[in-house]
Amino acid sequence: MAADASPTGSQVRRSAVAVSRAVETVGDAWSWLVLRELVFDRVGRFDELQRRLGIARSTLTARLAQLTEGGLVVKDTEPGFTRPHYVLTEMGWDFFACLMTAMRWGDQWAADGHGRPLTLRHTTCGAPLDAVLACAACREPLLAREVLAHRLGGTARPQADAARPRSRTPELSLLERQRPCSIARTQKVIGDRWSSLLLRAAFMGVRRFDDFRQELGIAESILSGRLVRLTDLGVLTRRTYQTNPPRDEYLLTEKGLDLYPIYLSMLAWGDRWLALPSDAAIVLEHRPCACSVEPVLVCAGCQGVLTPRDVVPHGTPPV
Repeated sequence: MAADASPTGSQVRRSAVAVSRAVETVGDAWSWLVLRELVFDRVGRFDELQRRLGIARSTLTARLAQLTEGGLVVKDTEPGFTRPHYVLTEMGWDFFACLMTAMRWGDQWAADGHGRPLTLRHTTCGAPLDAVLACAACREPLLAREVLAHRLGGTARPQADAARPRSRTPELSLLERQRPCSIARTQKVIGDRWSSLLLRAAFMGVRRFDDFRQELGIAESILSGRLVRLTDLGVLTRRTYQTNPPRDEYLLTEKGLDLYPIYLSMLAWGDRWLALPSDAAIVLEHRPCACSVEPVLVCAGCQGVLTPRDVVPHGTPPV
């Protein structure tokens, strides 16, 4: 997704910091896996979440508190539960597209040779589900190279909530401790705050070390570590652009570019739920159809729009 300074035509304006605000609100990889349990398996009891995730009680308590504070879940006050029971709000259910795009990337780029850990079925057409983030206007998949972004002034630097305590970076190797999961495999790449924000900046056209540092307000040591890690993981590649003195820039690989639907889903979600009128604006243009980008999650088979109600584990008998 290339960034440009001058938009063409009349386009939908979105918050330029929507992804950053989504990252701050939802939290790290463990929060994504909590949402996975709530969305796909309808598991909301504290003890059951802890058992299924293999997560420390203190970690789970902190992530549920953050999701509750952020408005994605609420505590169920229904009598009879000895432990807290959590249910998704409308805002939480709306995170569905973010989870589905993360699952798709994990299935495509982090498979272990044993097939998809979770196979879903689209109840409308009955086919095994392949969920694609598409342009609402033309229904073609939204690819990073085919979306032009125009910034309309202001800064896109993320502003952290000073009142929210910063959680420790999760131990990403533990995310699949209980069972294989494509979303967990994706989160092993993007599941800490700085990696996610760095990739967001890369999709906005940032390539060079000093530009990343200025864009994110990140310490040099942290930035260096994340750039090395993301390069080792194969989502960024380093290229020399100057020899005297030597200078390198970091470009998204094909593997990295394919993360784009996740960030576009987070942009749309953050813009719907977290944007402020004072935010700097961004507009997105889909080059193939020249329309303003409105992402919609569809079934690759029938092109039908997907909601959580339309998706069940493959093999579930029709109702």
